[in-house]
Amino acid sequence: MRPSGLAIALIACFIHPVTLPTPQRSHDFDTTAKISVDQQALSFSSAVAIREARKNLRFEWVRIHFYAFHLTPDDISAAKTGEVTPMDHKSNKNFIDPNVHSNVWGVIQLSVDDAFKVWQVDISIPGRACTIASTESEVDAFLQDYNYDGETIRLKTKGSHTCDLSSVGAGLQNYRWDIDVSVPVFKKSPSK
Repeated sequence: MRPSGLAIALIACFIHPVTLPTPQRSHDFDTTAKISVDQQALSFSSAVAIREARKNLRFEWVRIHFYAFHLTPDDISAAKTGEVTPMDHKSNKNFIDPNVHSNVWGVIQLSVDDAFKVWQVDISIPGRACTIASTESEVDAFLQDYNYDGETIRLKTKGSHTCDLSSVGAGLQNYRWDIDVSVPVFKKSPSK
């Protein structure tokens, strides 16, 4: 008796298993992150990392977007295309109420070259933004535990920085952060 094609295919799978890509799950985006500026302290439970090429420049931005809610399958689908607009809309819907701090956002933006070396770090939360590391020593101090390979990013950092915005009338702002994130990085589609 000759084995059927199905039997041969099943035996082949046991001998040489087929590897299917692992779909991202909500907990793949879980994080522990706190960012504060002066008296405004925010806590986040999820993160999405998006890389964006810069036209005519030799570096790209890697933006780690932080949210105070867990991602849904629709959020993850959008993130895979480099889109964070659905999460940003969810974050901003309660921002008009100053007593509601569960639905806000934060962003760490890394300026990264082709060898994945970070040259600058910016942090922003609603209404506040600052370059917190622009020299090599400041960047090194910020990147306490950092690994980025173009596909995933690992960043663990804790610190503070005083941002002098006196020249624009905003005075001194004290930034503090405690970040522990390890997430996939998705590429933003080039704008047309």
